[in-house]
Amino acid sequence: MRRIGFVGASLLAISAMGIAGTPAPTEGIHHDWYAPRAAAFAVASAALTPAVQVLCEATPSQADASLQQARRHWLDVLAAWERLAGVAIGPVLERRSQRQIDFTPTRPRMIEKAIKATPKSAADMELIGTPAKGLPALEWLLWTQPVAPGTPACAYAVRVAEDIRREAEVLRQAKPGLADAQTLLSELVNQWVGGIERLRWPGMEMPVRVAATSATPVEPDFPRRSSGAAPLAWAAQWRALRELAMTGDASLAGALRARGHAALADALTGAVREADSAMQALETGDRERILAAAKRLAALKKQVENDVAPALGVTIGFSDADGD
Repeated sequence: MRRIGFVGASLLAISAMGIAGTPAPTEGIHHDWYAPRAAAFAVASAALTPAVQVLCEATPSQADASLQQARRHWLDVLAAWERLAGVAIGPVLERRSQRQIDFTPTRPRMIEKAIKATPKSAADMELIGTPAKGLPALEWLLWTQPVAPGTPACAYAVRVAEDIRREAEVLRQAKPGLADAQTLLSELVNQWVGGIERLRWPGMEMPVRVAATSATPVEPDFPRRSSGAAPLAWAAQWRALRELAMTGDASLAGALRARGHAALADALTGAVREADSAMQALETGDRERILAAAKRLAALKKQVENDVAPALGVTIGFSDADGD
């Protein structure tokens, strides 16, 4: 499900005043929330490329250890990415970085075609289709069809890692745009709702429901299934949602308090804590707990849509602006 975005009107702007002359609850979000997460993503991405390069140059006796090391760096990048993009605001939204970095589903035929094209530069990579790049493509190259040292596939894996690093560095250097406080708040609320829906339905509940309808027993096809990183991704996404819901002035609860809705802020905080409890230590094999957590997330989403958004003067809308 897609939620409305305000491209060109970044939530990350440092707005001097909010509604009716009160301090804007979004003030400082670039410095306190976005910037450190974008920096962490850039640092992790910068370490991934040399790790994949080491794998490609490994001797036969070094190959397995080098592959494991490259995989660990990929997992670090994934966690940093989910903590940044769990709520796609600011430059992540404006640049459609979710599509560039995290296009799903993986398209093996396009990856194989890209390997045969042997791209050697950033310009060459611009000619490669998005479905053959990003974190899911690199997951395929490291887990599903693990690349071997000295092969064209391994050389392509390096190019994919470099492509992720370049986008991560752009996101790190991005500066906040300018917009009025209400527009910024609308972006936050809508992208928060979109983020919790992405986590709840395609990330958690839908794979379990689909597996349950199979005539023969099958495992749920969770995102990150090849790497086994679904629980890591869930936890990182939820961390972003939880913090932007209830932590500090630049949060949904902070916005409610700034507008005199203390009771709604308390109710939101309570619901977030209940969802947080349900999200702890989830494993892919525990279908009942996953469905129970998804139910908590659905209730929290409904609360934000029905109570929080109207109190903040925000309309929940639909658009392609927030990416995939």
